[in-house]
Amino acid sequence: MDRATFKEICRNRRTSWGTIMIEYMTPSAVRTFARAGLDWLWIDNEHGCHSYETICQAAHTAEDVGIMSILRVTQGNYDRIAQALDMAVSGIIVPRVETPEQVRQIVDCAKYPPVGKRGFGMRASLFGQRRISMRERVADQNETRFLFIQLESPQAVEQIEPMIEAAQGQLDGIFYGPADFQIAIGRLDSPHDPEVVGAARHITSISQKHHLSNGVPATSLDAARHYRELGFNLITFKSDGQFMIDGAYDGVVALRDLG
Repeated sequence: MDRATFKEICRNRRTSWGTIMIEYMTPSAVRTFARAGLDWLWIDNEHGCHSYETICQAAHTAEDVGIMSILRVTQGNYDRIAQALDMAVSGIIVPRVETPEQVRQIVDCAKYPPVGKRGFGMRASLFGQRRISMRERVADQNETRFLFIQLESPQAVEQIEPMIEAAQGQLDGIFYGPADFQIAIGRLDSPHDPEVVGAARHITSISQKHHLSNGVPATSLDAARHYRELGFNLITFKSDGQFMIDGAYDGVVALRDLG
């Protein structure tokens, strides 16, 4: 899959399955998920412990094998956002966004002028071409890379429409953080709580109105089905670590059944 195809998926809110990479950030893991048929990777730098060199290598492998690399940065600061995009990831997710002012800052950090205020850096090695002009580089970053924000609190969900308006058409989608939302309202382990579900429905309803995709992590088939029914279209299934743990535990249980 190329970025143009994924842009079309986002624009039309078509279902697209990914997984989270947080434990095993290796080129072989990237290739495995691509060969398995997933469309995109949520590369988690907020809760992961990987160096920028490791993430950069994973992103370049993803580009080579045709799977989208969406990096969740640690915060919406210029240095985090600009450096992430300079690694040529397919796009970024900015977590813990709650206000229109934050969204405007994020756009300024992620986009070159006249859209934003990002500083220009030319790294020809990222494009695989002998020559690429400044105009082509700016167009690549401003038009074909993805920008998502993540809402994880009641305050954020209440502000979703003003935040979308503040982005002035520069967002590709809105991600929901159901676990943090549950913690924020004091209802842990309650994914079906009416307030948690209500927030999800509000996010997908407003996003659909503005032709934006919606993303969410799912740790099981039941959760994936639940979020799909709520209107989410960019859904991760498990994580690299969960695939490893589930396979190991299931295998050991099967072996013990042999006696």
